[in-house]
Amino acid sequence: MDTSAPSPGRTPHRTAADVPRWRRVLTGVAALLAVLGLLCLGAVLLSALRGESVWPGYAAGAIYALPAAFLLMAALIIDGIRRRRRG
Repeated sequence: MDTSAPSPGRTPHRTAADVPRWRRVLTGVAALLAVLGLLCLGAVLLSALRGESVWPGYAAGAIYALPAAFLLMAALIIDGIRRRRRG
């Protein structure tokens, strides 16, 4: 195990305490939306394979939750890049 100090010019890795609370909350919301959207998509596909009618809530969940999760994750990635470049 290396317990030496980081070399000059290199910054140590950030810890969880460095991440703002709103960022952790948005990350959790994005992950939750992605999982719910995938579950809804799976329900729609299983219903279609069985030849049953699909409840519109499942279709709406897949249509709206997956793009919302994608946009949230993209925004978090862009924010992370901006934060890293600023220092």
